[in-house]
Amino acid sequence: MKSPVLTWVMRKWPFVLLAVQIVFVSGCTSVLWDKSTFAREYHPADPASLHLYYSKERKDILVQYDELNVADKEIRPRFYWLEPNATRINDSRKPHFVSAKASEDLILIPLSESHPDSVLPDSKALYAVSKPKEDLFTLYLGPEQVDLYRLPDYQDSSQRVKQVLLTPFAVAVDATIIGAVVSYYNAPSILSGLHWRQ
Repeated sequence: MKSPVLTWVMRKWPFVLLAVQIVFVSGCTSVLWDKSTFAREYHPADPASLHLYYSKERKDILVQYDELNVADKEIRPRFYWLEPNATRINDSRKPHFVSAKASEDLILIPLSESHPDSVLPDSKALYAVSKPKEDLFTLYLGPEQVDLYRLPDYQDSSQRVKQVLLTPFAVAVDATIIGAVVSYYNAPSILSGLHWRQ
């Protein structure tokens, strides 16, 4: 003969399954892994105060812009080398920022909001175009377009670390809630079954 507890579980499994779904859809674990939990977003400020510098030694461009911390509404200047970070920025990842001292003794690259009316065909001058309200700039070498570059727009990677570390605690809380709910609504049935068995 099946035990009363086993019989109860078999009869009530749809209720248990529903309780599990409700908790894990709207419980602690679900809230913890929501994309907005612990998220710290960083965007170019408006205006971004973009400046570009060329390094003859590195043969690379140093990008300076103002970054907005969305959570704190804090704006601070940022500096990064263009080429080593292009892929990271395109993937919406945080670039490797450097100190403001990196801009010392570098050549300031002309920057305008629109393409110059005339550029000499044999010109090798480096310049950039960045339109207002756009978080990107286009680099030119004489009349030729080099490439289009985005400014960094990313989320702090520490979000995922915090979520992973707190997941066991969230799951434990959800499991406790499920057990409490099931026990509360079905305690009379369980107790009567145990009493019958005795």
